[in-house]
Amino acid sequence: MKLSGSDGRSGMGHLGAIAVFVFLQLNAAFAMAQQDNTPVFTPAEEVGSTIAARAGAETVMDLTACVSEALLANDALQAERLRMAELQGQMKQALSTGLPTVDLVGDWSRSRSPVMALDSTFGGSGGGFAPPPGSPLWFEDWLGGFGSLIPAAEDIEAQTFMHANLNFSWNINPMKVSGAMGAARLGIDRQKLNETNFEQKTTEQTMVAYYNIVKAAEKIHAVKAQLSNQNELLNIMRLRYELGMATRLDTLQAAVTLANIQPRLNIAEADLRNQGSRLNALMGRRPEQPLSVVNSQSLERDRINDDTALLLAQQRPDLASVDVFTDILRRNRKAQKAENMPFITVNGAYGYVGTQFDNIFENGHDSWSAAVALNIPVFDGMLHRGLVAETEAQIRRTEAEQSGHRRLVQVEVLEVLANLRLARGVLDAVELNLTRSEEVLEESLLMLEMGKINYLDVLVSESNRAEARSNVIDARYEVLALTASLKRAVGYSPLVSLQSIPGMVTEVSK
Repeated sequence: MKLSGSDGRSGMGHLGAIAVFVFLQLNAAFAMAQQDNTPVFTPAEEVGSTIAARAGAETVMDLTACVSEALLANDALQAERLRMAELQGQMKQALSTGLPTVDLVGDWSRSRSPVMALDSTFGGSGGGFAPPPGSPLWFEDWLGGFGSLIPAAEDIEAQTFMHANLNFSWNINPMKVSGAMGAARLGIDRQKLNETNFEQKTTEQTMVAYYNIVKAAEKIHAVKAQLSNQNELLNIMRLRYELGMATRLDTLQAAVTLANIQPRLNIAEADLRNQGSRLNALMGRRPEQPLSVVNSQSLERDRINDDTALLLAQQRPDLASVDVFTDILRRNRKAQKAENMPFITVNGAYGYVGTQFDNIFENGHDSWSAAVALNIPVFDGMLHRGLVAETEAQIRRTEAEQSGHRRLVQVEVLEVLANLRLARGVLDAVELNLTRSEEVLEESLLMLEMGKINYLDVLVSESNRAEARSNVIDARYEVLALTASLKRAVGYSPLVSLQSIPGMVTEVSK
């Protein structure tokens, strides 16, 4: 049936009225959606200045405060610091090799001591004194009578003796003392380097955990933004369905997509709590303790000098610690060799001997002794020669391991540099892609409003925008974490800036 001109115009007028009505209703739906508190896109700056990783915290901690608390209370770092007390004890042990020993000894004994009646010279065995040859008769008779006063050995009664002595002993071996003391001092120096290395690692771990919290918070807001957009699309599809411009399947697809996003929000919120627990543990706190942090992300994009990074890495604390350990082995070898060299021993004793404890210092007798001896080791069963050979082999093995360790450090630095440059490039690309995906999504929503595209086209645009947002979050985290790793790899605290490391930055990015 052919429509007349007037009828045709009338038909076109009805279609135009319907189009205008749909356009007005869609505008109203979009206006209502814009009244939602959750924006369509939530950039990092809009996540908020404070992130509640574990709800209930009264104070908000920034990155510096978190690192400071970790350096003060981290369990692994505290255990490493306690090793210093062990080394100070070893220092005292080494000092003892050059100091004398003094002992106060008291003993009690009961015995029969026939010292003056052991032979006939002193009247022992019932005999008298033997006069010198050619002595007068009267002298021999006199000696015989005197000798009869000394009892025989078997007639002497047992007595109780008490001794109190102060004994002194000193082995003088300068080479042994020098080697032992030098090794102990170097052990303390090595421990300081180990502590510095542990502090840098703890700082890196704390910063990575901190950035993980920021990353988890951004993921939550990204998912919320996607939920907001998807909820808006669902409302649009319902309105189009009521107007007969969309099928029920389109509405169901929008509802299913919205339902699939909700679990991602729950997972992201759980990850935020877990990251808060992990940071609490690093700071020596209870994992469930309330924690809120400042939303801080300081990206450094300075150009890095590779040669400087490789050179600085050769001076990092863990490598220096191994060098000091090699010196310790050399000092130990010196002390071991000294055991086969002559040394002087000085011994002395002074004390009292008596028969009653309460008056030993009054009615007893004092006694003393002193001796100086030169000791020349001749043969010790090859003990110390074996120890020296073992130490020399350990020195060679340590030097070989150190050479390999230095090469691995160079490999580590080169890998971090390569990964950091890659992460920076990826971040630049995904940031540009995010801007474009937002423009595509905005255009798709406008075209859906005009009825020029269907729901699936908008869904693809929304999915691309969500993926681009997630890629930006991940790429930013990679840059932050790798920057911290690079600073630690070259022997500096990850908390300092790249520009603060001498020669590290060749050109400041603008």
